[in-house]
Amino acid sequence: MTSLTVMPVYNEITRLKPLLEACRDHMPTDHFVIVDNGSTDGSAELIDEFGFECIHLDHNHGIGYALRLGAELALERGCDVCCNIAGNGKMRPEELTRILAPIAAGEADYVTGSRFLEGGQHPHLPLFRRIAIPLVYNVVVLALFQRRFTDVSCGLRGFRTDLLRDERLDWQGDWLDRYQFEYYLYAKAVKLKYRCVEVPCSMIYPASGKDYTKIPPIKGWWQMLQPWIYVGLSIR
Repeated sequence: MTSLTVMPVYNEITRLKPLLEACRDHMPTDHFVIVDNGSTDGSAELIDEFGFECIHLDHNHGIGYALRLGAELALERGCDVCCNIAGNGKMRPEELTRILAPIAAGEADYVTGSRFLEGGQHPHLPLFRRIAIPLVYNVVVLALFQRRFTDVSCGLRGFRTDLLRDERLDWQGDWLDRYQFEYYLYAKAVKLKYRCVEVPCSMIYPASGKDYTKIPPIKGWWQMLQPWIYVGLSIR
């Protein structure tokens, strides 16, 4: 089983070096590709100093666009699995082994991390997310798909690339360029009865409670929910 991890990065210079060191020491996949989404704060130069394979974009095309580039590359290289990890330092690259294990064992097609499962952790999780994830996102998914998940918004994930070859998916649309892409794939995997499982993972938030996300209020939250609603209602 060959695997590729894609990590989008945009202006993360203050927390990027420890993450790159962890990726250098603990990345478990066969291929690791960073997509620099037009960083202007020195992140791009730091990535190059580490010598990682990197796709440098001229401006910020959106995290979904970056993840789609990684998915396309996984297909081009004949990889069996494509994994995603955020470039903001909240996730641990070594925990991708937990993502890969159920797929390698033939037990799952799509795997996501959950900070809420036993064995997971989420120190300094902001109050809004502590409330919104279980009481809004998870409830919407339960209502639309009759599937109960503990953490549908976690960005540590991996899936068999066969999902990308399924003609019932249209994952190349421009409407997926922001936060929609990863949730569209997840929603489609659930809708089409692929084997979707969760594994415990860590989401480490800054103790200050500040600068922990680039997701814009309202618009970004909608972009995360939109694919679940569209797929659940068979709009997309």
